[in-house]
Amino acid sequence: MNTTKNLHDVSAVLFFILAFAYVAVALAFRNDYMASLMIFLMRLLDVPFALTALLYGGSGLYLQVNEGKEEADSAWGYIIFAFSLLLFGLVIFINFAFPSQL
Repeated sequence: MNTTKNLHDVSAVLFFILAFAYVAVALAFRNDYMASLMIFLMRLLDVPFALTALLYGGSGLYLQVNEGKEEADSAWGYIIFAFSLLLFGLVIFINFAFPSQL
């Protein structure tokens, strides 16, 4: 359980850093400030942002489901992992199959 808590803490920091960076880049793009660089950064940041969001959300959900339990191996962990992996695969598929037309 300690590993999951550490993963949750680290992914929270990365999530908020990437979210702030993505919002700043989107605002700079919207105001037409170095637009070509901002397009590149938006395409670069979307997959790591999705990964950290799923790590943060999945680990938080796992911590809530297993609150107070000492079992390290539960069915909920596998379900949450499979769902997060499926969502991340969907994000990767959409990102490469339908590239942004910015």
